[in-house]
Amino acid sequence: MSFTNPNAFWLFFLVLIPVLIHLFQFRRYKTLKFSNLYFLNAVHEEEKKSRKLKHILILISRILLIIFLTFSLAKPFWKNEATNSELNLILVDDTPSNLSFTEGKSNSIFDENIGYVNRLYERYPQSLKAININGELISAYSNSNILNSKSSIDIKSALSEYKDAKKLLILSDYQENLISENINYFKDTTKAFIFMPPYLEKPTNAFIDSVWIDQNAEETASLNIRISLFGNGLDVNLSLLNNDQLEGTQQISLEDNASSVINFPLKRFAETKVREYEIKLEGDEIEFDNQFYFSVINQEKLNVLSLSATEPNTLITTLFENEDLFNLEKESLINFSYQNLENYDLVLLEVGNQLSSFASSALKSYAAEGKNLVIIPNSNFDQFNFLEELGFSNISLIKDSNENSIRLSVPDIQNPFYTNIFSSLDGNISMPESRLFMRWTSGRNLLSFVNTYPFLSVVGIQDNIYAFSSPLKEDFTNFTRHGIFLPVFYKIAFSGNNENQVQYSYLNDDLIQLNTSNLSSSDIFKLKQLNQELVPDQRVSTNQLQLILPTDDINNGFYEIINTKTEEVLGPLALNYPKAESENSYYTTSKLKELFQGQSNVEIIESYDFSSIDEYIAETKEGFPLWKYFLVLALLSLLAEVLIIRFLK
Repeated sequence: MSFTNPNAFWLFFLVLIPVLIHLFQFRRYKTLKFSNLYFLNAVHEEEKKSRKLKHILILISRILLIIFLTFSLAKPFWKNEATNSELNLILVDDTPSNLSFTEGKSNSIFDENIGYVNRLYERYPQSLKAININGELISAYSNSNILNSKSSIDIKSALSEYKDAKKLLILSDYQENLISENINYFKDTTKAFIFMPPYLEKPTNAFIDSVWIDQNAEETASLNIRISLFGNGLDVNLSLLNNDQLEGTQQISLEDNASSVINFPLKRFAETKVREYEIKLEGDEIEFDNQFYFSVINQEKLNVLSLSATEPNTLITTLFENEDLFNLEKESLINFSYQNLENYDLVLLEVGNQLSSFASSALKSYAAEGKNLVIIPNSNFDQFNFLEELGFSNISLIKDSNENSIRLSVPDIQNPFYTNIFSSLDGNISMPESRLFMRWTSGRNLLSFVNTYPFLSVVGIQDNIYAFSSPLKEDFTNFTRHGIFLPVFYKIAFSGNNENQVQYSYLNDDLIQLNTSNLSSSDIFKLKQLNQELVPDQRVSTNQLQLILPTDDINNGFYEIINTKTEEVLGPLALNYPKAESENSYYTTSKLKELFQGQSNVEIIESYDFSSIDEYIAETKEGFPLWKYFLVLALLSLLAEVLIIRFLK
């Protein structure tokens, strides 16, 4: 047995007090008058009674009371193995998921853990240290913040400067990746690890998985929001805000561990070039990652060029006469000024046997820039070399003397081209028919005949060169009268850079690429959010800005991208918490016990509160404390004295 406060033993001199009381019987003298020996015998009997067992027991109980109280104040403890590896280092998990709340706590897990650290610094100012997941020291009552870009923890790396620490307390929400990514390190028996999980049961978390826009031929598009849920079913209220103005709300019931997509109408055209949106989730068990930020680049009208040696096919050009969506120009294939091709987003090329080498070269250069080119053969088509140079191979005309039409196969809706066009298709749907005209053996078929010959194929590095294998005249096909005609052509028109107008990034993205124009390699850009400004690592080219975000000192939300030379705002940058932080599941106390069962170097504190930590640290620093037991013995001694006085006659 050892003692924390041995100076308390000076109190043992107090034992003399009950002894003296017993010896001298501190009472007031009473005069007794007597005239014979009878009264002398009475005095003698009184003296004998004072030495009876009752007084001895009272004396013993009083002496024991003082002894036990003295031992309690001396704080005795048993030395044990724990004192050989004293706890002197705490690792505080400051990843974003620790902003969530646990049952019975008014603060987030991170704030609770920082509060525990501050109180421990007060108790053990000389012997305890706390660090974050980067290995940086956390000072007492300092302004500690979440590392927003972090979604994983390498404990071995964090402890690189604290290799002498033999016992580590980890304060975290205990996401599964914390354990799985460090499971081998936890097997190091030369070190001891203390876990204190905040969850008794796995928490439920709903979050925004992705956001995208469905294009259509109207002035409004469909904004799609996918919500995912980890945990038990939950009712969620979703709000959509545009520049802090509420645009709409929806309530959705999510099933266990499932996801769901909800839609909002989105006006395609607006006065501002870029719109900033925020999604808010509200629910009984949603405290973390309940906001999602994204921006929408307002789509400009598409410039469409129809090139034909003769009169263009009005069934096709009519599709693009909607002035709210398109600027359509019809030009002669022979007389067009091809140096102006770069002004168009889509070229509809109806070609037969007339295509100059200059026009061919200009069209190939246009397609090489990633812009959309649609080739529609006329009945006198013979430009096989042109198709081969674009990427089609083994091209041949098909002689069909009977001029019989063949039905097209039902398209494969799993093909990425049909994303947001068809949600499902009946295998018995009536498909259009067409006469066979020519075939090839390369490219990705978007529409095929039932005999597997191609009807519509796409080639190109950016999948931007489309070709039909048959003229789209009514004497060849009824495709232009079928219901899939319009969505297929609109999908082609809006594909590429104009299709996905939603922009958002995550704080842990290695590289953020922003497509823009008229940039100089000497330009330097900064990010600004309220009073915070920072200049990230960056690479600037003519049409692209690449940003490498810092790992700390950056928040979720909107940042303005500003040219430091001109102070011109390039646009907003929407940043969100890493998705991995929301997708992860958590370890509860019971799961951790099960996982580390039989592993002696891992201990688990069951109660998530300060007293549990304080008690454990006291044990590791002072051994097994005995003062409580001596205090109980002292109280029992006092009780014994009361009982003796009261009941022993």
